[in-house]
Amino acid sequence: MRKGFDTRLLRFLARNCVLGILVGWSVLAGMLYFDVAGFGTVLFSAADRWLALVMAAAGFAVTFGSLAMGTAVFLLPKEY
Repeated sequence: MRKGFDTRLLRFLARNCVLGILVGWSVLAGMLYFDVAGFGTVLFSAADRWLALVMAAAGFAVTFGSLAMGTAVFLLPKEY
């Protein structure tokens, strides 16, 4: 086993994932604010609006977080 575990790549992925999640939540907030295709109206008129909002936020977080991590990995200048 190695004495010191190098965490540079894990921090790199975590940082890009967090940035992607923030971008995804910003896109979701914009879609709700501007009521794109009636998305905000449908979401907030649901019986369990908080559950619908959490599910939408989780979906956007997974999608945009994964997108940001994948893009960051593909743009690495060299292999590690």
